Amino acid sequence: MELRNIQLSDSLGDLVRMGIVFLKDISNGAVSAELRKRMEAMAAELRQSIGDRPLSEIEPVKRTRRLYHLLGSDPTKDRPSSERLLRRVVQTKQLPKVNKLVDAMNLVSLSLQYPLGVYDWDKIVPPVLVRIGRPDESYPGISGDPVNLEGKLVLVDGESLFGNPSHDSARTQVTLGTVRALVVAWASAETPKAELESVLQEIRSLAKEFCDARPGETGILG
Repeated sequence: MELRNIQLSDSLGDLVRMGIVFLKDISNGAVSAELRKRMEAMAAELRQSIGDRPLSEIEPVKRTRRLYHLLGSDPTKDRPSSERLLRRVVQTKQLPKVNKLVDAMNLVSLSLQYPLGVYDWDKIVPPVLVRIGRPDESYPGISGDPVNLEGKLVLVDGESLFGNPSHDSARTQVTLGTVRALVVAWASAETPKAELESVLQEIRSLAKEFCDARPGETGILG
């Protein structure tokens, strides 16, 4: 669980910035009533603050959309996971209920509007490379449907591809048995490092609060 196990492709150095948090000694569990209350309160707060404004006017949303466009992807057809959560909120749809760790990371993603990926480290074969997906590359998503990865940001380990800012893979998904995890905060290179650091701090804080997780190495690539 070391930062040197995560490498950003040289071709992405001018486009992508990533926050990395390793978590260990996780005590995951079923959906937490207290966490759900926090998510519902955050949803109500966001609906009030956003009002009738288009989501595209929110600065973190705008930056992530620009990153997708620079990579040749349409963010309105394959939305970043953070924007999908936000759209559910403004449409007054129920947020996903998964488990304490995933729900806590969804709360961070929703409140700060960064796409986050959370992966069971013990299902990963390091090192991990972040690159652009090639033609015909895909993986089974958590829903079971295939996720097309051509031209998209993707995480690749010694076994196969397993995560991107829109849809994660079934192979490395977090379960109640997860005790070590890799959390990735996806961002564009224009994102201030200080802002991304605050996202990483919130990840560590909520993982500790709801899962009693201890942080391992943490850092920013790009």
